[in-house]
Amino acid sequence: MVNITNHDDVSSEEFLQISTNIVSTFGNRLPVSICIHDDEIDRVVPLFERETRISDKKRQTIDNYCAEGNLFISKEDYAKLAGHISKNLGSLLTEHYLEETDAAKIFYDGVLEKVRAFYSNPIGETLEDLKSTLAIYCEYVWIDPNRWTYFFNTLRREKDLCCHVVNTLFVGTAIYLKVVYNPKKKLDLRPIAMGLILHDLGMTQLPTALSTKNSPFLYKERMRMQEHVDISEKMLYRLDIKDEIVKSCVFDHHERIDGSGYPRGRRAEAISTEARVCAIADAFCGMISERWHRAALNPILAAIIISEKKAQYDPALASSLISFIIANNPEMKALLQNKEKMKQLKAIALQKCAQ
Repeated sequence: MVNITNHDDVSSEEFLQISTNIVSTFGNRLPVSICIHDDEIDRVVPLFERETRISDKKRQTIDNYCAEGNLFISKEDYAKLAGHISKNLGSLLTEHYLEETDAAKIFYDGVLEKVRAFYSNPIGETLEDLKSTLAIYCEYVWIDPNRWTYFFNTLRREKDLCCHVVNTLFVGTAIYLKVVYNPKKKLDLRPIAMGLILHDLGMTQLPTALSTKNSPFLYKERMRMQEHVDISEKMLYRLDIKDEIVKSCVFDHHERIDGSGYPRGRRAEAISTEARVCAIADAFCGMISERWHRAALNPILAAIIISEKKAQYDPALASSLISFIIANNPEMKALLQNKEKMKQLKAIALQKCAQ
């Protein structure tokens, strides 16, 4: 979407152009009010109001104006349009007017909706819906190698399981693409995307009182929490998910290179690249989200902590994480270049690593 030139008699209101691609997703009723630019009076005027039923004649009118590049919505209606597109993510694959930052936010909402549906009811039907959405997401980020950089600012910080797994998807995909992207050889991202989304599936079967506890875990409670990996394994079997990449993310995202992880104490080369990616993304997203005992950590601090734990996390992947954080975030990039501040953050990170 693009801003059209403002005229003196349109005040300072901005309008966003709608493409044919987006119009094709409209059903029988308009999800937003639409406008056109009237050349005779040199101003933007309403065409049809939101919720207007679209007859064949009205659809033809809309299509004609759209084909001319003369179909707009008020910027005030953008949130409504974004909500509509989040339920029609496939349209983003060929959308040329939408800003990358806006598309990333729309993807977050669209993926989150499918994740909530599946995590609340993990059956074949909701799994297929989730697979379809992830396929669109994977295609979108592969088409343009720079698109993944825009997803950092969509990450949410609240303590919410579904938000956590969507955060993990976006962070993990970015790290993975930084390492494996080759424009000459297309890679199927769907397995790792599914693994990143399903890595905490077993958490849905733990007692709510345990998963939402706002005080330190007792030893038995900590052991109970760790059972979510085994529970996930059983759920994957029931759902007939056999992909090895998916399983490695789910089974090994708490394993560590030095063998200090769980549930099997795997180490080094026994842990796949995809599982290492999931481990870093999972840990990072946990750190930058609110917890009962602390506020959300600064992303750079979280990345430094992971980078300092070289015996546990893959250093090359940790470096890719930092690249993701600063790629389209001037504030984070400036922080990284502030030597004094970085010295302080590294000291804090080393202190936390020693705890």
